[in-house]
Amino acid sequence: MSAEIGEDPNWAVQQLKVEFRFRRNSSLRGASMETEQSELVIPRQLLCCKLCDEEFTEPCYLPCLHTFCQNCIDKHRLNSTDNDGYFPCPTCMTEVSPEEEDGAAALPINILARRLSVPVIDPVKRETLCFYCKNAGNFVEGKTHCIDCDEFLCKLCADSHTRQEEFSDHQLQSEEDYNADLEKSSCTTVQGQVIPICCDAYDPLDIGAMFCVGCDIAVCADCHVNKHGEHRCAELTAIAQHFEKKIKEPLKELDNDSEEISAFLSDLDVKEHTILEQKDALKQHVQDRTKQLCSLIKDYEKLLLDDIERRFDDQIEDIKARRLDLEMHLEAIKGVKDFTENLLTYGSYEEKVHLRKKVGYRIRELCEESLGTEPIEIHSVRLMEPNVTGDTICDMFGTIETGNQSAHKENEHIQDSLPSSEHFQRYHSFGDSGHGSDSMDQVENEPELVEIFEKGELQRQDSKQESSDTDMLSSSNSSDKMKNVKFREQVDRNEFDIENVFNLENPKREVNLPAPIQKECIKGIGINEKGDIIVGTSTTVHVLEKRGIVRGQIPLENGWNIHSVSSDGKVSMTVPRGDNRFKVRVLKSDGTGHILYDFHVESFGLNFVTADQSGTLIITSNRYAQIHKSHGKAAKSGGNIAFYGSDGHLIRRITNDNFQANLLEKPQMVVVDQKRNRTYVADPGSHRVIALNAKGDLIFEYGNKEGEEEIYQGPDLISIDKYGNIIVTDKREGRIDILSTKGNLKKSFFTDDIPRFVGATPDKLLVTAMPDGSMKFYEYLT
Repeated sequence: MSAEIGEDPNWAVQQLKVEFRFRRNSSLRGASMETEQSELVIPRQLLCCKLCDEEFTEPCYLPCLHTFCQNCIDKHRLNSTDNDGYFPCPTCMTEVSPEEEDGAAALPINILARRLSVPVIDPVKRETLCFYCKNAGNFVEGKTHCIDCDEFLCKLCADSHTRQEEFSDHQLQSEEDYNADLEKSSCTTVQGQVIPICCDAYDPLDIGAMFCVGCDIAVCADCHVNKHGEHRCAELTAIAQHFEKKIKEPLKELDNDSEEISAFLSDLDVKEHTILEQKDALKQHVQDRTKQLCSLIKDYEKLLLDDIERRFDDQIEDIKARRLDLEMHLEAIKGVKDFTENLLTYGSYEEKVHLRKKVGYRIRELCEESLGTEPIEIHSVRLMEPNVTGDTICDMFGTIETGNQSAHKENEHIQDSLPSSEHFQRYHSFGDSGHGSDSMDQVENEPELVEIFEKGELQRQDSKQESSDTDMLSSSNSSDKMKNVKFREQVDRNEFDIENVFNLENPKREVNLPAPIQKECIKGIGINEKGDIIVGTSTTVHVLEKRGIVRGQIPLENGWNIHSVSSDGKVSMTVPRGDNRFKVRVLKSDGTGHILYDFHVESFGLNFVTADQSGTLIITSNRYAQIHKSHGKAAKSGGNIAFYGSDGHLIRRITNDNFQANLLEKPQMVVVDQKRNRTYVADPGSHRVIALNAKGDLIFEYGNKEGEEEIYQGPDLISIDKYGNIIVTDKREGRIDILSTKGNLKKSFFTDDIPRFVGATPDKLLVTAMPDGSMKFYEYLT
């Protein structure tokens, strides 16, 4: 056999391959030993599942690259999956939906975690003595291995082995090839095939083994030449080193981001600690102030009780004196009567004649004397009702404000200005009624309405990452697993399709407004949360129950005019004061006539007026005030939405400058979603509906867009239902759209009539009020 090998022309090439594999294997083993010596101990967090806190069993990872046990993530997915099949990552809450294969979710295996969890055991070295020689009692080293018999043979026995007819088809290999296959099979058994290979002939230790970047597969020398010759191929170690080099820069950026976030989290901890300290201090301050006020109230209580004793004791003394006088007068009458009766009964004529003048004089004296039975006037002494309101309590106790040092100084001023016992004594001594006679007249001063506009530039910093390795790193962002990450906007964007278009017909019930109301000029109609119909006319606010029966009427005061009626039933009234000033009053939607807002405001025109439940006034207009350094305040054209506080001062004004887009041209009707802290505005000028949050930031817009088919000629009316759906009406199109809370179209209804009002009742019915005075109720959610 040695002669055959020596005569083989490829023998030298085979020897070079063996030498190369030996050197490459030795270098890989040396690198592995150095790595093990440098790491020594693998961190526990790399080997433990964060759900069960145990060592990984069948580790798999999500698109966000967080790793869990297969059983743990299956249980989590079973309990957390929504109706669309999406579930959040337990660590970072990224919404993911793994690919479905044969009805079971397929998550990629984390080969790194699996390899680190299972220690690599070196293959067991077998003795290499010749099988035949050992049986004969000779111990000769075998240099050839029979693959079929799995025995080592010496050169002579190997030649004899293959000459035998029954072993002529057996395959032989050298000892070096056997050791290489043994190590390869051991590694594959532990961690499985990491990357796909071209065929069974692939040997990672072969000098011709390559990796095709385009096909993402490991190829042997033959497949490299025959199938991947024109592809981008390189050695596996070179590609791995290239990846290590290119990934360092993005990792460095992530490290910087991590440091910045960690520093910000530390700052948040400091701020949280500061806030908690301020909260505790403020609570203690409130408790101390309460004790002080309670002490003052106790002092005043003592003064009132002493005054009550004095006032009632005086009346009691008067009664006692009157009683004594009457008793003495009664005794005098009794004495005269007894004396006279005894004289008449037992006296002689001489005695009667002798005493007649004295008795007559005494009786006449008593009869002429006042009896003292005049009615005694009891003075009504009562405790007057205190003139205590929320404002007086706030003035006396103090209010909670969010601000800088000024708030603290104001609290100190209020603390110093709290009344003392001497104040109570002086107040108490003004008069018998217990109230001061020199009460101060309260003068209502209108606040100065000056708007200050501050323009700030919002700078948006976008971090851009450039990489030349488009074949490797960029492919990770477009992989199938990363495509499974699904965001909420994508979930709801196509929730409803264009097929949800209906004709508004077949009302469930119909109500006609009373004839007297139809004869008046109707300014607006709304429906409150109880289902009552609020109708505002030129002279009266009518409250009707859902069947159209008048339940109450609120006449307008002289000079007031109804300006707007919101869809939820709030009635807004105005009185012009000149110079773009208005007296504005908003009534609550409960139909009682109670005032929600009442103050003076300054506005360059009023398109629509309403208020939220907290008393914040909302006004839309086409112009607004702007202050110039040269010529002071002037009107600037542009749609805007203004928010005024309960004191009439401007809180916030939303203009197109806030959106960096022309979204507001002629904003009209406004509706407030109190539960979700949102404000919706219909703008027939820009043909859009916009949604704002509590801070005035844009949530979404819906309507006509450039380059797309027009949707609205309006819209003119807007309202919401109890579920938060937005009801948008375009009168000229006869169109009623139902939008979700995210601005997606759910349904569209079309009507031949032009509605005067469109809204929703608490019992899930769509309401349309027509010019003929009829109100129709439709089912719209089915």
